[in-house]
Amino acid sequence: MSFIPKDLPIHPTKSYSVKISKKIPLRQWCFFASLTIALLSGCQDKSTPSPTAATTTAKPTTVAIAKEPEGILERVKSRGKLICGVNGKLLGFSYVDEKGGWSGLDVDYCKAIAAAVLGDAKAVDFKPLLTKDRFTSLQSGEVDLLMRNTTRTLTRDVTPNISFAPTTFFDGQGVMVRIGAKTSPSASPSPSSATSTASPVPSPSPTKSPEPEKTSKPESKDSSKDVNSDKSAAKSSEESTLSFKELTGKKICVETGISATTLEAAIKEANAEIEITVLPDLDSVLNTYSKGDCEALSSEKSQLAAWRSKLPRPADHKILDISLSKEPLSPALIGNDKRWRDVVTWVVYATFYAEELGIGMDNYTIFKDTKNPEVSRFLGTSDSLGIELGLAPDWTTQILKQVGNYSDIYSRNLTPLDIPRGLNRTWKQGGLLYSMPFR
Repeated sequence: MSFIPKDLPIHPTKSYSVKISKKIPLRQWCFFASLTIALLSGCQDKSTPSPTAATTTAKPTTVAIAKEPEGILERVKSRGKLICGVNGKLLGFSYVDEKGGWSGLDVDYCKAIAAAVLGDAKAVDFKPLLTKDRFTSLQSGEVDLLMRNTTRTLTRDVTPNISFAPTTFFDGQGVMVRIGAKTSPSASPSPSSATSTASPVPSPSPTKSPEPEKTSKPESKDSSKDVNSDKSAAKSSEESTLSFKELTGKKICVETGISATTLEAAIKEANAEIEITVLPDLDSVLNTYSKGDCEALSSEKSQLAAWRSKLPRPADHKILDISLSKEPLSPALIGNDKRWRDVVTWVVYATFYAEELGIGMDNYTIFKDTKNPEVSRFLGTSDSLGIELGLAPDWTTQILKQVGNYSDIYSRNLTPLDIPRGLNRTWKQGGLLYSMPFR
């Protein structure tokens, strides 16, 4: 009995297999060929926009970089002028006279930056700014730099887009009192008083130096330091109390704000009965004091000295030997321009370092052919450190030639006001001026 269907050939398997191999593969080939062509065409169509898309994406990036706002250094060079925000009314720091002539420590630092960047210390536009407008003018780009007796503080340092360069003057809030013409000789101690205020800075070194000779134990040295520190702090507090006791029953004028807050806290700590008159601005403070409506006034010692020099009888006014605060006056800059901050920072350091090296406005030419590697590197005769800053190799020489070192700047502007250098001496002389290495 056969199980093979009657309608099939005798060899069904072979015949069936042949039919499949002849008909099916051909259709499959056609199908796969069409599919492959379609896929390849589709890939080409899709891959074509890919480079275009990449090119389109790349082009805006290139354009954005080209159109990015230039830095302040490039802007100053292109403009050919430095725009410096200053006070304009503070003698010794930034002051403009009736003829339009500018002078002061802050003014000279603006000139030093212009000399370094543009090779011309006169290429500066000075813009007087009110206290309330100074940071806004800086942030808006109205000025390139703020050299306006501004204290560097934590809250200002963390203000968005604000940064500071090294301190150019270490100041402190003080008190000036009217002592009268009959005691005018005692007004002369004002400079010596400020000197004695600063003297505790170097004085510990003689106290410390004998210690190691007697005993090399670090414990005794540290304990001596602690004792001296405690005694110094106690003495300072006692002197402040005595000075305020002298003002008992008198009226002190002070500007509203941090100065008033600091004064109130100091009087409260001294437990002194003194009346405080808080006025809206510094001009009001000085005018009220000049009229005799206040027996004393309080502000930064630098401002007190500047005001005293403009009074009819400066010797009738005494700046007390007390410091109520720390006021490190520093240049303020835009915080997002590191290159510009580096330039301003190292211009300030250059004035410090030049004094350390003994190079000033009067003698810089004799160092032109020096073989001292430290000096030649600083002056740019052996190394071109200025190129790292985007400046000419002789940028420090231009500062010295046209403005001078820190001592030149100080002597020209603050020494005539009987403001002793005190903390504003170099670190080698016990002061706080310290330059980072030029290498």
